[in-house]
Parts: sequence; structure tokens; C-alpha cells
Amino acid sequence: MSMIVWPAAGALATAVPVAWWAVSSGRQTNQRVVQNLAEQQPTMRQAVLQRSAAERLAMPITRGIGRRLLRFTPIGWVDGKANALAKAGWTGKITPEQVLGAKLLLPLFVGAFLGLRLLDDFTLRSAALVSAMTVASFVMPDLLVRSKADRRADEITRLLPDVLDQVTISVEAGLGFEAALARITATDDHALSQEFGRMLQDVRLGSTRSDALNALAARSQVEDLKTVVLTLRQAESLGVPLARSLRTLSGEMREKRRFRAEEKANQLPIKMIFPLGVCILPALFIVILGPAVVRFVELF
Repeated sequence: MSMIVWPAAGALATAVPVAWWAVSSGRQTNQRVVQNLAEQQPTMRQAVLQRSAAERLAMPITRGIGRRLLRFTPIGWVDGKANALAKAGWTGKITPEQVLGAKLLLPLFVGAFLGLRLLDDFTLRSAALVSAMTVASFVMPDLLVRSKADRRADEITRLLPDVLDQVTISVEAGLGFEAALARITATDDHALSQEFGRMLQDVRLGSTRSDALNALAARSQVEDLKTVVLTLRQAESLGVPLARSLRTLSGEMREKRRFRAEEKANQLPIKMIFPLGVCILPALFIVILGPAVVRFVELF
């Protein structure tokens, strides 16, 4: 009996420290892992402070004011503004409520600031200038969205033939259509690659290729891209080889881009009439005829 007790007691005495060491070491490892993750991942306060002042202060204020003003907007205004923001590439960044809030806050700030300066020296000219600046600040958000949307549409139209050529080469090399678009979005960073990336996200979330292409055309609102989407849908429904359709589309888009360049070149003489007649010709007449007029006045 004594020969069994002593080895059992020794094993128990050895197992207790070993078990304690194993538990404590695992706990220390977990603590080190948590500490490393805490050092690498910023806290919520740090993440908020890393944002700009506009994102932390101006955007929430304009969003809250815009939500309260939505009841006074015409029917369809929100949908139209959402489409304009999507065309400008600001979906998820700026909401129609923020645009509406900015349309109210900007005239108030501009009118108050200029109105305080107008109290020192009130004239009709100053009052008209303040009124014009206030009205301009009211329409400024809409003008910014429209300007951004037009520039983005021009960029998509200009880049579309080259991107179609890249997709065509990738498809002819053996890649699928989605894989070719994923390669474009991974290597390039422009408006068209962002739109294709959004389309790939829709496909990965469960949408069909046709629905994703329709959403792409509706979001971008570019006529050439709508033509490409329609041709790709027809090719998919009729069973036409995709590489052949893409090759034909790239050629057509390149021809359209050349025609647009020729059209702009032909418009240059007409556009040069105004600066030539208002700015250049009067100065030229003054330089040429000025000395003759001075001498004529001296003689008579």
C-alpha cells in the first residue's frame, strides 16, 4: 500500500505545478494576443478623431437639417438627387439630405457674414452683391454635383474604348468576363474601374450579370456605356461569342471618340470669335491706330 501512495503523491505534486503553468501560460498568451490586437486596431475614439472636421461636424449637421426639410421637397426630388450623386460617384459618401441641408446652411452663413460687413457701409451696389452671393450659395451644391457628374461622365466616355480593349484581350486569353473586369479594377484606379468594381460587388452579392449591367448603366447615365451594356446583354441572350462582341464594341467606341475629337476641333474657330473680337482685336487697333489718332489730334 505504501509503495502505491508515494508514487501517486509524487505524481500529484508534479501535476499541480504543471497544470498551473499550462493555465497561466495560456492566459498570458491570450493577454499578449489581445494586447497586440489593441495596439494594431484603433479604438472607436481614435477612429472618430482620424476623420476630418467636415465628416465629424458638418456632415451630421447638414444630414439632420436635410431630413427635417425633406417634407417640403417636390415629389421625386430625392430620387433625382440620388441619381445625380450616383452619376457623380458620390453614392455612400454624400446623401440627398446632406445636399438639401447644405442648400439651407450655405445661404444663411454667407448672407449673415456679408450682411454684417454690409452694415458698416450700406449701398445699393453692396446690397445687390450680397443678394447675388446668397443666391449663388443656394445653387452652389447643385452646381458642384452637376459639374462632378459631367466630368465623371466625360472621363468614362474617354476611357471606355481602352478599357474594352483590355477586357477583350483578357477574354481572348481565356479569362471569364467577371475575371477580366476584376483584373481591370485591381490594376487601374479611375471612374470606369470603380463602376466595374461596383458591378462585380453586385454579382458577388447574388445579382445576375444582366441585372448588374442594368444597374451599371442606370448609375453611370453614360450613353456609350448604355450601348455597351445593351450589346453585352444581347450577346449573352443570343449566345454570340463574348470576345467578338467586345472587339466590335471597342472599335465602335474608338470611332465615336475620334468623331467627337473632330467635332470639338471644328468648333474651335467659332469659339475663338468672342475672345478674338473682345480681347485681342481692340488691343491691336489701339496699338496700330493709337499713334495715328494722336498725331491727327495734334495737327487739327
